Amino acid sequence: MMKRVLFLNFFISLSFLSITALYGQSDHSNEVLNMPAPDISDICQFDPTDINSFHFVRHHDVVGKSASIVATSEFIVDYEGEEAWPQEAIDAFEYAVSIWETHLRSTVPIRVNAVWRELEEGTLGSAGPTRISTVPTAAGGEPDTWYAIAQASAMTGINRIEQIAGVEHDINVTMNADRSDWYFGTDGNTPSGQYDFVTVVLHELGHGIGFIGSVSADEDNEVAEWGFQGEETPPWPIIYDRPVEDGEGNMLVENESVYPNPSGALYQAVTGNRGGVFFAGEVAIQVNQGAEVPLYAPEEWRPGSSYSHLDFNAFTNTENELMRPAINLANAVHTPGPVFCGMLDDWGWPLGLNCLDLVGIEARIVVSPTILDFGVGNVGDTIEQSFTIGNRDDAEDPLRGRIEMENARNFAIVGGARSYSIEPGESEEFTIRYRPTTAEAHNDAVIINHNARNESSPFLVELMGESLEENRVVALEQSYPNPINPNVNTLSIPYVLPNAANVKLDLYNSTGQHIATIFDGMRDGDQRYIEEYNVRDLASGVYLYRIVVDGAMETRKLTIIK
Repeated sequence: MMKRVLFLNFFISLSFLSITALYGQSDHSNEVLNMPAPDISDICQFDPTDINSFHFVRHHDVVGKSASIVATSEFIVDYEGEEAWPQEAIDAFEYAVSIWETHLRSTVPIRVNAVWRELEEGTLGSAGPTRISTVPTAAGGEPDTWYAIAQASAMTGINRIEQIAGVEHDINVTMNADRSDWYFGTDGNTPSGQYDFVTVVLHELGHGIGFIGSVSADEDNEVAEWGFQGEETPPWPIIYDRPVEDGEGNMLVENESVYPNPSGALYQAVTGNRGGVFFAGEVAIQVNQGAEVPLYAPEEWRPGSSYSHLDFNAFTNTENELMRPAINLANAVHTPGPVFCGMLDDWGWPLGLNCLDLVGIEARIVVSPTILDFGVGNVGDTIEQSFTIGNRDDAEDPLRGRIEMENARNFAIVGGARSYSIEPGESEEFTIRYRPTTAEAHNDAVIINHNARNESSPFLVELMGESLEENRVVALEQSYPNPINPNVNTLSIPYVLPNAANVKLDLYNSTGQHIATIFDGMRDGDQRYIEEYNVRDLASGVYLYRIVVDGAMETRKLTIIK
């Protein structure tokens, strides 16, 4: 039985919300705007196929032993419904969620409202984002373009749903409780006559994170249009639309000379009469063996299915079939597949480890340096250092990934966390800023997620720095060993110097008599120093050592035992 998948009623009047702009108010490219997503009440229905495909694709089948189990995002699911969810359905849903958690990267939890209720006969499930949102260009967003709200949060690192009154979830999913042919197992061995619940959930969540186009059609008049229009904006495409072309290479959106909006010409294109409809994003093409990705464009427009799915025939019985408009019996696909991951990359979705693995085939990463030592400064100082990420000359594919801070307490990436794409033989420089807020040693790391084969992902660049109190010019530390015994004659005296200065270090006995000048001269500063002195000829007792730097003085004690 074919799957009745989505959600589109594009001719409804959509209300518009504007929330506080986080990146300025100069133009739409820097505003943060949200509006309700397309209505999911208008779900199209397909006839049963009664086909047992016995086609099973697990993630390990696609990437082998390199499959990661490390979650780089978090899905939080609230289970609701007219009747209680069966535990086996919840377990299967959570398993599907765990797969997505290793393919996407987001520091903001993705909240899902999962409803278990009776749907019409022939329906397996439906889903969609609760809101669509803009992403400022400062965070990598396209101007005048909508994004699924989960992606907007992931790209900006800001929880968008917390800023919209009455909205608690990023994604709504409804699963049909009135079916006896669900297979709730997680092993991918779906029996004859049953539908794989995990596959359906993966598919529906795929729509919720952004596999949704904005094209709608009036079938009676054979006119189509694109864009979601708010009360204060003209129609804007969603990011899914941006790279879509017809069979002749003409873009479908914002191409008035070929496809006025609305127009009969656009209707002809999205019903396959202009050579088909194709997703032409760079990364998706790369992982699709260099070919544009065919989208579902049957001659008869199917609301909710046409245009917003991969082509049914082109991807049947492949590792990329998850987002086809139907699912067969005895069919399990437990991976987004390389093409979907490539599309996510083209949209700007931060990718998790497993998607990075699927889109990167022959990238070769090199990072230099791998440790940044910011030396010693004072609280409130700003110190910057840089490192480079390169894609080796012998690489065959672009190096793609994302950089972000592990903790981001005293260190920060200049320009913020962001994605990168580096061609073979090229490199990109990134600057890290150290601005200490406390007087102590600090450590952090830059997390470099990448798709290269020669290094595991993520790759870490270690960061270290030390700071003294504001305006403090020197920190004299305890000598060692202390006490110093007859077996050890060399005394070590450490101190920390944030700036270049003249340093004088002297040793005195307990009565204040000067014994020796251990060091007297200039030091470059910005580091830790150790001065050594041989105490072989000194008698047992308590001694003082004093350091003077630019008029500031510090004194400590040491003990010699013989």
